[in-house]
Amino acid sequence: MKERRKLERFKLKLLGEITEQTADQMKRVLHLSTRDISSGGAFFYAVNPLPEGTSVKVDLSMSTDRLKRLTGTQAQLQMSGIVKRSEPSGMAIRFNKAYKMVTTKGTRNHRKGTLIKWDLFRERRRV
Repeated sequence: MKERRKLERFKLKLLGEITEQTADQMKRVLHLSTRDISSGGAFFYAVNPLPEGTSVKVDLSMSTDRLKRLTGTQAQLQMSGIVKRSEPSGMAIRFNKAYKMVTTKGTRNHRKGTLIKWDLFRERRRV
C-alpha cells in the first residue's frame, strides 16, 4: 500500500484529553495517549474509540522534563479536530489548523500562563 501522508509523523507518547463536541450536554471525555503525531493529526490508543466523523476538542500535555529543556515550563497544546479513522486499537484524529499552546508553571491542572501560538513543533512566538 502506497503511503499517502504528506506530513512527517513522529512516534511520540503524549497524554491527552479528548472531549467529544456535541450539542448534547452529555459529552464523552477520554484520557488517552498518542501512538504517533504529526502537525496534521495524531493516533490515540483507545479501548472504545469515538466513531468516524466525531468532532473533538484535544488537549495534549507535554511532560515537564521534555519541555523544561526548551522553556523551563509545562505546556498544554489545545486544538480541535475530527475523528478520521476508528479501529479496535484506537482512533486517528485530524487537527484543525488553529492551535494554541498554554504554558504554565506548577501543576498540570493550573492553566494560567503565557499564551503561545504554536504551529505544532515548527514555530513558536509569544502573543
